[in-house]
Amino acid sequence: MDSVSLDEKFKSIEEILKELEKDDIAIEDALELYTKGKVAVEECKNKIDMIEKEVKKINPDGSVSSFDEVDF
Repeated sequence: MDSVSLDEKFKSIEEILKELEKDDIAIEDALELYTKGKVAVEECKNKIDMIEKEVKKINPDGSVSSFDEVDF
């Protein structure tokens, strides 16, 4: 993923959705926007997955658990 922040990527996705909701959008433009949106969503998912792997939980006994071991 490039250096664009998650917030910026989410805003981009929102703008794409607004454009896709317009009644007068050409099918070719809609397909191009859909493709851009799909790529942006996948980039966000990948970035969030990377962040989740870095998140650690400090247990009451002082030990550290990875995100995958955390009970919600």
